[in-house]
Amino acid sequence: MNSQLQVLFDGGCPLCRREIAYYRRLQALESIEWLDISQEQQCLPEGIDRCHALQRFHLVSAEGEVWQGARAFLRLWRALPGWRFLGYLFSIPPLPSLLELAYRGFLKLRARIKR
Repeated sequence: MNSQLQVLFDGGCPLCRREIAYYRRLQALESIEWLDISQEQQCLPEGIDRCHALQRFHLVSAEGEVWQGARAFLRLWRALPGWRFLGYLFSIPPLPSLLELAYRGFLKLRARIKR
């Protein structure tokens, strides 16, 4: 698939799976490839470590630019109708840093949910 964006997500996480399923139902403004990296047979983009990628949400552009955590969500939101405005709005400093703090808090909760 010749996509503009690759979304790397942990399909082994029920909450992550549900959120990605919601995003996939939207008609994206850019072509997106959804990669469930919990599947060992799933090839990863060059330079991405599976262990690290399973710990944080990642998004990769066709040019190889990598976004992680809250910034990856902001980039994804800019590609999705209904979310685009929020993607740009929350990209205004200091909001990305605040969203990253919230995302790190979510990661602690996610670890408990996954167990």
